[in-house]
Amino acid sequence: MPRRFETSSRSCQKLLERELHLLQLKTGIGHELNVKWLPNQIECNNNKRLAEEVKGDTILIYSSSPTKAIELLRHGFLEWLMNRHTKPYRQLINKLIELFEDLQYENKEKTIQILEKMIQFDPVG
Repeated sequence: MPRRFETSSRSCQKLLERELHLLQLKTGIGHELNVKWLPNQIECNNNKRLAEEVKGDTILIYSSSPTKAIELLRHGFLEWLMNRHTKPYRQLINKLIELFEDLQYENKEKTIQILEKMIQFDPVG
């Protein structure tokens, strides 16, 4: 017979914490991770309701079903793991964008200075 989960907030939170601990033990990583069960909270991304999300080192679970919450925790753990591999690429791309924006700002300001000189009204001339 399948194990029934209590649905109280505290018991589900504890259940998720135990499951996260097991994932950490099995993989040997992710010991800095936390999990928060927020069943009454509604979060959206691109007009889609989220069931879970990873923010930094916290996996947020929004499902009210304890059974579904366990599945979502596992998904969130794997998502966190994959994000560790893509993070350096995102940081590099963001730095390139920042550099490009700085260069474009300088070029724009130089162009404005040139245009200002061109359109200055010389009443004597």
